[in-house]
Amino acid sequence: MGQKLRYNPLLNEDIRVIKLLTQVDDPTHADGPVHCQIVHVSLHDSHRIDGSKTAVKGSNGVWPVTVVDADGESRASQPVSYNALFETGLAERVIPFARHPETRYFERPNFLKSKPKTKSKHIAPAWDSSEDPEADLPWRYTWGDFVALSYVWGDQSIRKEIYVDGVPVSVTASLESALRELRNHMRIQQGFYVWVDALCINQEDLDERSAQVGRMKEIYHTAWHVVIWLGPEANRSDLAMLALRYMSVESERGDVLSKLYKRVEFYVVRLPFMQWKHEHTALQIRKGALNAIHHLLSRPYWRRLWIIQEVVLGSRNSPVLCGSSSILIRDIFRSLRIMEADGDALGQYIIMSARGADILTRKWSFKEDPYEISEKLWERPVAMAALQALDTNLSTTNKGVYDALLLSREAKATDERDRVYGILGLPHLARLVKIHPDYNLTASQTFILFSAHLISSGNLNGLRLVNSPIPPIGTKYIKSTHFSRPRVPRLVHGHRTIHAGCEHGLPSWVICWSCPRNPAQPFNHRSSSLPNFSSLPSPSPPRIADDRFLTTKGLIFEDITSLSAFHATESSKSYPFSAHDPPSSPYGSRDSTRLAFARLLTNNDPSGPDPELLLLPRLWETGIMGVDANVFGVKDFYYRNLSLRLWDAWTIDGLIRDKKQSQYMNRVRESASTAPRIARITPKHREALNTAMRMLAWRRLVTTRSGYMGLVPAATQPGDVVAVLVGCDAPLILRPELTGQYSVVGEAFMQWVTGGEVQQRLEKGACTIEDIRIC
Repeated sequence: MGQKLRYNPLLNEDIRVIKLLTQVDDPTHADGPVHCQIVHVSLHDSHRIDGSKTAVKGSNGVWPVTVVDADGESRASQPVSYNALFETGLAERVIPFARHPETRYFERPNFLKSKPKTKSKHIAPAWDSSEDPEADLPWRYTWGDFVALSYVWGDQSIRKEIYVDGVPVSVTASLESALRELRNHMRIQQGFYVWVDALCINQEDLDERSAQVGRMKEIYHTAWHVVIWLGPEANRSDLAMLALRYMSVESERGDVLSKLYKRVEFYVVRLPFMQWKHEHTALQIRKGALNAIHHLLSRPYWRRLWIIQEVVLGSRNSPVLCGSSSILIRDIFRSLRIMEADGDALGQYIIMSARGADILTRKWSFKEDPYEISEKLWERPVAMAALQALDTNLSTTNKGVYDALLLSREAKATDERDRVYGILGLPHLARLVKIHPDYNLTASQTFILFSAHLISSGNLNGLRLVNSPIPPIGTKYIKSTHFSRPRVPRLVHGHRTIHAGCEHGLPSWVICWSCPRNPAQPFNHRSSSLPNFSSLPSPSPPRIADDRFLTTKGLIFEDITSLSAFHATESSKSYPFSAHDPPSSPYGSRDSTRLAFARLLTNNDPSGPDPELLLLPRLWETGIMGVDANVFGVKDFYYRNLSLRLWDAWTIDGLIRDKKQSQYMNRVRESASTAPRIARITPKHREALNTAMRMLAWRRLVTTRSGYMGLVPAATQPGDVVAVLVGCDAPLILRPELTGQYSVVGEAFMQWVTGGEVQQRLEKGACTIEDIRIC
């Protein structure tokens, strides 16, 4: 089915675009197969109309959007009823977390089944050019204007047929559905061309493909709009788009969360010696709407590699199309920021709406991809929004580099080389990495070339993404479920390596994009505790020899002496590993040390959860049901590492558990008080525990020779050193190798006393900036 396109060569600065034939061109194109024509155009300034002197078509930047209202009708730029978000059907009231559409997990009685919505085959009327207020305006270019399509190629084996210049051509079903929907939109019927990579680039010509991929930044930045296609309507996506639009609009008017759910608190019993406070949240928005949002955020589009560049180079008013519904990308970003800010409540409702309560036992399962059941659902798009809004002027050329690398590291790509080529157009990297796509190179050659150019620019933040292995753990065990005092898993067996690290023989300073990323959540270094190396007298730039050895400036801070087990079922019995002569705590008293420990586990974030909430001993002894229900829980960390001695005075057990018991009469007086007391774990405790769990997962708690605490990769061993390198915003763990060389183990998060320990040692001459050779 279909034929291969025959392309005419591109000349000079030409690109190809397609003209979608719509019912304005011919009524026969209102339905049926997609027809389009390939047109060669130039983006050279000589073809551009000066829009500063006269208005041009589309100069208002408006792409009319449509959302589906309560009546199931699509309306463009008109007031919409949001009643559908709050009116629950009988099935949802009877069956908790009802799924839309029907799923195989349960079968509803016939009288509870939702009747499928009958879709009208009515075709939207053609756009009337006689009512076009821009009819007399010129185009932005002498040849017209264009939009760039951002979409997922989809399954290559599922094909559909379209007609290009009258010739049947086989394309992916995803592209066919996108073009079919686009031809119904006013801007396309007005005459805007469309740039789409699958049709406008000869994918079989490697030289042309390399050249055009190198122009992706120019194409997406020049396009009038980047049009995002999420896919056909499915899983009540119309309801999800309506909900996201509602949350965006209401966020500008006030507290939108109070309209989505409400917190209920009251005392069931409030007497001396006995107080029982009941707390829960009651949803006001439909569970079906939350389920629809989950399905929309789980679509492959959000994980596709190329969308990073496409979304960042687009505008905040880029339209997002899903079926017949469309909203602006800014609406989605605003809504997801609300979810991020309230991830422990609204976010968890969205996650739980997908699979119900069993999600709690599967959230951290290492056998399946946790993306759809984790905070990544909203964190990844929010990171793209932050990158899009980031100031990229010349004074902040390093800003956003690590975020761009991290987004690419976690994305999916058919060709591994595209993990590098797909982000070269980002303004954050374009000034630092001066390479051009070359599909004649192997993936390994591409990775070495990219890392070498990035490091040579003076930015070493790529070293934070080094892929170190995860030691073996037991995957089968029996775990006690005693409520009062749960214990570590017993009868652990089935030992295997969960993550082997890089297996391609690349130097440790090279980011390997082919291997799966380390499962640990990345650190968020909000405030740098490293010295300002810019005051140093012109340090020499990093040097790379023979594509194998990196020589850079930095200092070796201290070696690691005590290490915790990184997992409750870690196979090695050598951990926890305590130093033979542990140092005194540099943090001072026991209370100060406990607070420093809690701050470490809450990421030292002033805007985050209160670290003192983690100092409640029973959180570590019993955990919180529903949050701490797996082997990544803090209670499992606690019981596995009870004997770990971080300092000479305290073990983990002595640090966590407050052994100073109040006098009997003091406890009686406290109990007799009728002042409100927290009798249950609060949402703030759950937020603090969630943060601690993410910080501890797949990492070791360590102390250095002087007693400084830190969290390091699971691959860290005794004798590894904490290093600070010029050009890297975070400390690194290095492993001494033969002949004075080091290999990179990964990123560290250190808890300094004042934040200036490294600078103080430099000023006192206790350590110096030296050449560090990394292999």
